[in-house]
Amino acid sequence: MSSNKLFFLSVFLSLVMVPKVFAHCGVCEVSSYSPERQKESISSGAMLNSPTATTVGRSHVAAGFVFEYDRFNSIAPDTAHALHESGRDIHGKDYEEYYNMLLGYGLWDDLDIHLVAPIVSKTSLQIEDAGDDGAGIPGNLGRRETFSGFGDMRLLGKYRFWKKFVEAALIAGIKFPTGTTSKKDKSGNKFEPEQAPGSGSWDGEFGLALSRSFFHQLSFAQSFKYTLKGEGAQDRKSGDEFRYSLGTSYALRKFGKYPNLSIVAELNNIWMLRDHSRKEDKVFDSGGTTIFVTPGLSADITRNISAFWAISTPIYQNLGGEHEELKIRILAGVNIHF
Repeated sequence: MSSNKLFFLSVFLSLVMVPKVFAHCGVCEVSSYSPERQKESISSGAMLNSPTATTVGRSHVAAGFVFEYDRFNSIAPDTAHALHESGRDIHGKDYEEYYNMLLGYGLWDDLDIHLVAPIVSKTSLQIEDAGDDGAGIPGNLGRRETFSGFGDMRLLGKYRFWKKFVEAALIAGIKFPTGTTSKKDKSGNKFEPEQAPGSGSWDGEFGLALSRSFFHQLSFAQSFKYTLKGEGAQDRKSGDEFRYSLGTSYALRKFGKYPNLSIVAELNNIWMLRDHSRKEDKVFDSGGTTIFVTPGLSADITRNISAFWAISTPIYQNLGGEHEELKIRILAGVNIHF
């Protein structure tokens, strides 16, 4: 394991061992759940990718760690090299890993703030350096190249403005350009922005989350979020992004009983506009729509410890131009709350 990842894990462990009052914080999309809030009969159980409108509660702190693994359907290196040489925007994406630390705090009963701090590792296949040895053999094509480092931090706020029959909350946040963006691969070529842990851009996001529970076991949530992206590294602006999620979970026992296990299922849609770069007003090989189904499990092991696991599988992808489709996404995490 790299020194960056060891440092990240040590900081996380030192934070969660501090004797404060914790509540449950969901994944990176600000899906909050607190055992203390279940006295409010509509408060939602935890989701995976779908933000809920349930808040942490005044003066409560939440901590969590989330691991995400994305595997792509890689384009054959020789095909990708030919496309790259013809001017297409191909990057040889293979797989990516995200190690996210989450901290949340309840300023008021209906207002939370959340900080997400990631370490990112992106692995791609070499498609630029053919490594011609004189016999026409592309010796370097397909060689794995990995770029790891700190990613872009996000600060988000969630304000629950309605809690009659259904909970409704506004979500707004900002992403800071804290991530690593500058490094060269083994052949001396500079990594493209898509291959770097950070984007180099300031991004803003805003959205709406709706949720409620029934019978102290069944929960529903849906959310809408739009991300407005700024210009980043190498004069590249990633396309704005719209997300829609619909989720449901069913707890095998009533909320507040431990241990407990919830079965979660979600439908997640991501629609992205095309990128812009210094060479093209609109990058042809970018943007598009992806729809996932995400089944998973969320376990409340004790009142203070919970964990989750999920797999996202694309059921529809209509991407702009020629670039790698997502094959599978795996999520796993743990939360500490007192």
